[in-house]
Amino acid sequence: MPDFRISLLLSRLTALFLLAVPAFATEAAASRPPPSVTATLGIEDTAGLERGEIVAYDVREPNDKTLAAGLAMHVEAAPERLIAAVREGALLAGDPEVIASGTILPDNGPEALERFEFRPSDSEEVEALREVEPGSEFNLSEAEIEGFRTLAQTLENEPEAAKLRAISRRYREVLWQRLASYRKDGLGGIAPYARSSGQAVDVAAELRLFTEQNAVLRHYSPELQMALLTFPSVLPAGVTSTLQWVERKVEGRPTPILVHQMIQRGGGGAVVAVRDFYVGHSFNSSQMVLGMLPDRNGSLVFYSHYTSTDQVAGVGKGLKHAIGRERLRAVMFGRMERFRALAR
Repeated sequence: MPDFRISLLLSRLTALFLLAVPAFATEAAASRPPPSVTATLGIEDTAGLERGEIVAYDVREPNDKTLAAGLAMHVEAAPERLIAAVREGALLAGDPEVIASGTILPDNGPEALERFEFRPSDSEEVEALREVEPGSEFNLSEAEIEGFRTLAQTLENEPEAAKLRAISRRYREVLWQRLASYRKDGLGGIAPYARSSGQAVDVAAELRLFTEQNAVLRHYSPELQMALLTFPSVLPAGVTSTLQWVERKVEGRPTPILVHQMIQRGGGGAVVAVRDFYVGHSFNSSQMVLGMLPDRNGSLVFYSHYTSTDQVAGVGKGLKHAIGRERLRAVMFGRMERFRALAR
């Protein structure tokens, strides 16, 4: 089983620290996390970690449209418990913005998305989709936009309830087509988002960049990094893959998100990657990586997140990035607190 360099990393620190112990051992492995981990990720507040605080570290933003941040914490639970919590849905549990979610099983068809449905309270969203054009209001390809506009012509004289059902059904078809294309061709199957003036957002390129530049993947889980880049190629031993859909309130609007989660276990811990490869609006793509290593009487958890959004580029980008980064950290902080509470 690949150990994504964790066992090797810890074994080289014997002159300074005790060796890492099995996940459920009671003897403390060390008085603090391995210095090479904190140094590699740029985690400076090791004293805060020892006090049980959630501490921030910087993550390089590769371009003007990217917001990125990192957080780390010590959790008094073994990595095995944290891994189980992730598998049980802890990364979504308690999130106040999540409306609904579901897992796409290998033998599922379009019926797996039936729970995604616009409600009467979403009438403005439905009306906007009937009149959708290339731009940043929705993340749709040119073909998807044309599909909605063609459908709208057939709904002119229909009652509102019928329009709601028809637009919901069409959106589920878009989601299923995107999911099927990603499942077949991975990053190469992601259709760009059409923007005004003939511009487009290359989501595949964004996610490829996030994957290549992530320090956790590069240093501690190169097999998982390669699996993310080459999906749906055969997964390395020890790597599991799950596709999900999530309906979330974003900026007060309902938005469907297609999610790919991969987990690699080894060295007594695990690395989890969660990729949003389709997002209905407001931001383009997102990818988080969560690492869990044996540490003292529990686990060191480190969490980095990249989000691409057109809203922070252009004039005033420095201020936009500063504000956006703090908002991202706030969302991440809430997620880490909920994760720690559920994993105990």
